[in-house]
Amino acid sequence: MGRMIRELSSAFLVVTLGAGIVAFPPAAYAQDGWQTPTESNAPPEESSPPAAAPSRAENPESSPPVGPDHGMGKVDVELGGVASYMTGPIRGGTSPFGAGFGGRAGLDFGGFYVGGRVEDYLGGSDVHLSDKALLYGLELGFGFPLARIGGATVSLRPLVGVGDAAIAHTDPSLAKVDVVTSASGSSSSTSSDTVTVNSIYLQPGLTLMLVSGSNFVALNGSMLVIPSISYGGSSDTATWLTYGMQAELGFRF
Repeated sequence: MGRMIRELSSAFLVVTLGAGIVAFPPAAYAQDGWQTPTESNAPPEESSPPAAAPSRAENPESSPPVGPDHGMGKVDVELGGVASYMTGPIRGGTSPFGAGFGGRAGLDFGGFYVGGRVEDYLGGSDVHLSDKALLYGLELGFGFPLARIGGATVSLRPLVGVGDAAIAHTDPSLAKVDVVTSASGSSSSTSSDTVTVNSIYLQPGLTLMLVSGSNFVALNGSMLVIPSISYGGSSDTATWLTYGMQAELGFRF
């Protein structure tokens, strides 16, 4: 009797499960998170693990470059020679500028530039008068690329310089003879006929630079402003305004 009840119970369970399968299609099982029953003797399928996302090392295009070549982290050193020409500050007068030579050195940090510049100008002469100038100071600027030509980069750098202008003025009339008389006799000495005056200068400019590998060539246009300068004595204080061009050739590393 008990055996018959167990067989009837098993048959009832099988019929119930079959009715459930017919009433609920496989989609319902999938929706509820169930799996469609499979044959009891079939091994359960192992679910494949989800594909791992590609790492930054395997996909370099999705990861930004790091190190000194990325953005603000890159620092370039610039060393260059300069050949310059500056117009005269006084029309028809002796110019302390004209042709000049010098050099500059600086650091480019993510486009920002800071450096120093020295330029020695040959000046000019008029009869007995002669003048020449020496400029030395600091420069600040910011450069940005304009175009690429092959393996070279063309960039534009607005900048401003500030420093000291040493103007040497030679005039024979400045030389004076001093006579010193003493018990042992008299002696004379002649003072120098050259006076050097110093004044602050401001020099805004614009540099067009071509960089290829570790070499660069640049052309700079600038305006030199000396707010107040006087040779002393009876000469009046004046403001000088001149314009110049500088050609540069150097190394960048």
